[in-house]
Amino acid sequence: MVVTDVVTHATITIAPGDTLKRAMSLMTNHRARHLPVFDNGKLVGIVSIGDVVKHRLEELETESNVLRDAYIAAH
Repeated sequence: MVVTDVVTHATITIAPGDTLKRAMSLMTNHRARHLPVFDNGKLVGIVSIGDVVKHRLEELETESNVLRDAYIAAH
């Protein structure tokens, strides 16, 4: 059996220059846990939901630290 025998829908892909927000939107709207990254028709990577969550958590931690520091500086 080959992959095309079991694939039922078009593959959702992104390009290296796409934003993380676009990747998150595609993952949410298509219920995808992985997005192949293609550049000029060549697979150059895969973004997973874990990659997205890790990056988002790092952003939130940075934001939290900035807000805490601003609060401390103001008081």
